[in-house]
Amino acid sequence: MKRSNGKDLPKAREKDLVTRQIPGELLVYDLKRHKAFCLNDTAAAIWKSCNGRRDVNELTRLLGGDRKSPVDEKVVWLALDQLEKSNLLREKVSRPAGLPRVSRRDLIRVGVVAAITLPLVTMIAAPVAAQVGSPITTTTCNGRLQPNCGGNPCSNGGPGTTCQPKAPGGCSCQ
Repeated sequence: MKRSNGKDLPKAREKDLVTRQIPGELLVYDLKRHKAFCLNDTAAAIWKSCNGRRDVNELTRLLGGDRKSPVDEKVVWLALDQLEKSNLLREKVSRPAGLPRVSRRDLIRVGVVAAITLPLVTMIAAPVAAQVGSPITTTTCNGRLQPNCGGNPCSNGGPGTTCQPKAPGGCSCQ
């Protein structure tokens, strides 16, 4: 979204996402793209504040207030770049003319990290269904402990054998 003065107003995507807040992180699963993301506390705070009514200056002030210390606007731009790449914003945010993209490394190099943790959006790789049922060796199965036997097929345990719980608390190919 844009204001009448031409400034972008970032808006977080809400549709087709499932979120789960855990201490220090926000997990976001994109139901359309079947991708999961982990946003650290800084990236999550920025994403949650992208309501389509705040520009980058307001997001920067808000984040600084939350962290009780001044925040460089470049930190917010870095987060918006990462959120955009992860398809977690409704639309692309236009950068002001002459403002180059910055990386985490750039911000560390110039000492921006003194007062704040840099934003980080990480894609979490989830196995596809075929990988979940991948065969394992009897040795791998025997090394597992309940409840993590998994039910994987055993590659050298004979036809029809899977990694199953056995007493007292271990796993075996059965």
